[in-house]
Amino acid sequence: MSTVSLKEIAIDGRPASVHVGGQGEPLLLVHGGWGGAPMHWSAVWERFAERFQVIAPDLPGVGRTDTPGLGSLGAYARWLERLLDELGVSSAWCVGNSFGAAVVSCLATQHAARCRGVVLVNGTPLPALPRLVRWLGTRPLPRQMLRALVQKQAFSPAILRLAFADPGRAPAALREDLKRGSPPQMDAVLDAVLQGGPRAPLGLSPLILWGEADRLPGSTARDAKKLHASLPGSQLTFIPATGHLPQVEHPEAFVDAVARFIEARSAVARPRGLGGPVDTGAGA
Repeated sequence: MSTVSLKEIAIDGRPASVHVGGQGEPLLLVHGGWGGAPMHWSAVWERFAERFQVIAPDLPGVGRTDTPGLGSLGAYARWLERLLDELGVSSAWCVGNSFGAAVVSCLATQHAARCRGVVLVNGTPLPALPRLVRWLGTRPLPRQMLRALVQKQAFSPAILRLAFADPGRAPAALREDLKRGSPPQMDAVLDAVLQGGPRAPLGLSPLILWGEADRLPGSTARDAKKLHASLPGSQLTFIPATGHLPQVEHPEAFVDAVARFIEARSAVARPRGLGGPVDTGAGA
């Protein structure tokens, strides 16, 4: 029997959807730009619910496309803060995949008290772009060109061979969305990326959890190592034979890596060296 269920709430007077279940320390799962929470987290949220209180929202305009996007990473971070308020959760462990990694990084930067710790999954903090680029994003012709670039690099069927170690393991919902050519969430993602967010503070010491076979531009294993070097105190863990959604391709290893990070940060002793993902250690 499923322990994670869909809950409908209101945030700032607008409808919102969040998948919740389990007991224990709160675990906030923030999905990427390809679709909603079920696409990104359904392979792992039941496992997580055995140990944690799972909170997996559908981001406005991205996971829930019948509501408008929020326009910036900062606005999404504020929305998550309001979500936690509505659920009566003072702070949570924050896990973000791809676009969601930029959102939780922004949450940890702007609302640090709400994050017990951060896990960045095949995604990086996205600082604000130059003002000229943001302005060009509002003009019809340059925006059309930007949309075409984003579609080619992130929202076309051809990216499946770059994003997954085994493209056959890509979620069916993702394959269907990419066939559509221009899914509705693409504009919400583009708007937020153009606006960007604050640069991640040096004090942010996340777990950088990465599908080692990811070959999408900007999220390769090499990019993960650069991110690790830029954040002193961070921990970099690769999950072999997985790509941009390691939680989908290797859910057991993913859950184990996140749980071990949380337990270690919570000062709970746990034997090391028992297999699983390849851990490169902590520090820059």
